[in-house]
Amino acid sequence: MSSTLTILAIGDIHLGTIPARLPENLSDAGLSKHDLSPATAWKCAVDYAIDQQVDAVLLAGDVVESTNARFEAIVPLEQGVQELINNNIQVIAVAGNHDTDALPRLAKLINGFHLLGEQGIWDKTTLSKNGRPIVAIIGWSFPERHVLDNPLAKLDQRALGLASSTICKIGLLHADLDVSGGPYAPVKTTDLRSIGFDAWLLGHIHKPSLPQFRGKPTKDAIGYLGSLIGLDPTETGPHGPWILKISSNGLEEIKQMPIAPLRWEHINISSDQVSNIEDLSDLLLDQTTKILQKIKDEGPVPDVLGIRATIIGRCSCHKEIQEWIDKREFEKIQRLVDKTWVFYNKIINLTDTKIDITEIATGDDPAALLAQRIVILENNHPEAKELIKQGRSVLESKTKDSRWEPVKDHRNSPDFLSDEYLRELLIRAGKNALHNMLDQIPDNNS
Repeated sequence: MSSTLTILAIGDIHLGTIPARLPENLSDAGLSKHDLSPATAWKCAVDYAIDQQVDAVLLAGDVVESTNARFEAIVPLEQGVQELINNNIQVIAVAGNHDTDALPRLAKLINGFHLLGEQGIWDKTTLSKNGRPIVAIIGWSFPERHVLDNPLAKLDQRALGLASSTICKIGLLHADLDVSGGPYAPVKTTDLRSIGFDAWLLGHIHKPSLPQFRGKPTKDAIGYLGSLIGLDPTETGPHGPWILKISSNGLEEIKQMPIAPLRWEHINISSDQVSNIEDLSDLLLDQTTKILQKIKDEGPVPDVLGIRATIIGRCSCHKEIQEWIDKREFEKIQRLVDKTWVFYNKIINLTDTKIDITEIATGDDPAALLAQRIVILENNHPEAKELIKQGRSVLESKTKDSRWEPVKDHRNSPDFLSDEYLRELLIRAGKNALHNMLDQIPDNNS
């Protein structure tokens, strides 16, 4: 009999939600939003776990979107857990900041669902193979939505019987990694590494960062599992559960299985060969096959691929492109490539007219003064810091408006006042203003 124990580890699922920014005409492809939901991704992961005959499934928090969403989550969650239990697969979870109330409630209702670390008290469970202990899973759950302190400060290995244990140890935790302060259980990689566990499987951030390997790993097997499925266009790249193989010698393999039915990608497209909108449309259609071929070379292809494209470079039809985007004509560009339905979620126009902004900046008229600031920002000259500072002073009061509080708490909310975000924003706004300004000049050929 094999002494290798197999675990399927799953990051944030957020049952009770539907991915954002999906096209309205999904039915044209014989699909519905439910087909691309976290509930469907969870069902795919359950089927995969059963097919691979894993020994346990680990859930790293935010299994459920919110307390209210538990009513929508309980049916798919309970069905999935029951299928796993019926196939002798244990289910172990910790609660995250989204389901600090919902997951404990559901755990009490679902037979066989093992919630670790309830009320913020570290706990462990041991998994065995053929009667022999192989791995200890050590977990901590959010006791309330916001936790300002580092939960590792209360991890007592001696009290958990781990101090002298020689079996593989895996930490299961929902937390903010390497963030100074913050309300979501901030921890540091150095602290996790110093504890001496074989791996730390983290939830919270939706971009996967856990290193993949085959063979005996180092102590750097620390990172985010990522969301089970991309919940909006910002969650690009492969998503899906992770397979861990553990023997009596320790952790042998960690590998992501990108089986999510929906995938998002961002691409940059050069406008060098674009002379009209039809050229751009052809270029966008051509890109669909190239992206899918790249995905196919790396692993499984999704049922649906959503693309956000940024058009860059100089072209003579800059204004025509912007008008085409404003009318959302790009939404018509949809295509079935093999068995994957591809659509464009958004097109961002960062093209320039066939003008030399540097040359315009040599003048002293209003257009030149604006061009000078754009050049400073684009090249990140020392003077750019002052321009960014001025932009921040104007926008900072807006971000403090109570209407924007929900945005700050969004799972993928960027730092709108960061230097890099503001620099890109000012460049885009400046170029739009410059193009409009030049359009007002008689006989302008831009």
